[in-house]
Amino acid sequence: MTRTYIINQIDAVFDLLVSDSSYLKKKWSKYYNTEYKDNCERLLYFDMMAISAFIIKLFQKKKSKALQSFFDKVEIILNDADSEVKNLILAGLIEGIQQICPYKKIDMRYEFDTWLSPLTKKHWDKLTGFYKFD
Repeated sequence: MTRTYIINQIDAVFDLLVSDSSYLKKKWSKYYNTEYKDNCERLLYFDMMAISAFIIKLFQKKKSKALQSFFDKVEIILNDADSEVKNLILAGLIEGIQQICPYKKIDMRYEFDTWLSPLTKKHWDKLTGFYKFD
């Protein structure tokens, strides 16, 4: 059976992810209002990639508390969500962060470990295994 999400359910995931950081709320709101001002169809994986870019900025600014809170939310979602939402988090968010890391000279294998809870870390490491490192 194919499951179609009501946009409010997806919005709840995005809202939860940005809920504890004024920086993330501001950046997400600006992105969302710019991308969807004409009521076009949502591109959820692009939306998650935008969040990934915001997380890289938090990392570069050394915002440890905001990163911990964010990844705590990721852990909650991974523990409670169905397979479609988990895939959005894994393929959109975590892979998004990992894809940006090499361009910003961030070693994705270790530099986020401080903030990753067990399930998130497990998936993070599994995805990291697809990359080749020098």
